[in-house]
Formats: sequence, C-alpha cells, structure tokens
Amino acid sequence: MKNLSVVVAGSGQIKDVKIQPGTTAGDVLHELNLPDYLLSKGPGEPFFAAAESVYDKVKDGEKVFASTKAEVGVTVCA
Repeated sequence: MKNLSVVVAGSGQIKDVKIQPGTTAGDVLHELNLPDYLLSKGPGEPFFAAAESVYDKVKDGEKVFASTKAEVGVTVCA
C-alpha cells in the first residue's frame, strides 16, 4: 500500500488516499468522487490515462494533482 495526497485544483483541498498495486488513475478519482477531473504529477506534467496504473509511477507519500482539463483555443463567434 502507498499513501497519496491528492491536491484538488481550484479548491485548496488535499485528500489523502491509499492505493495498492494495480490502482488506476480512474480508481483514485472515483474513490474521491472527482469524476470530471484528471490526475497528474503536477503542473506542466502529462495527465495519467484513466485506465493507467499509477502505483508504480508514484512514491509513497507523494503529492499528485487533480484538475479539470482546460479548453485551449476555443473560438467564440458573435
């Protein structure tokens, strides 16, 4: 088991979660009730795919980030 601290972007919340081998990014987000969020190791880092196992990619006690995917280049017509 590993302990993770998940920082929820825009809320200031930090949620602690325990993961085991095979735990996916989607599992973590589901457990924390953050269905519209994506998980990453930090700003500027790529997001984990929902089905991607995060256990081997994080250290015990590490802080990871949950954020919504920003829309870039949206054109608004008047």
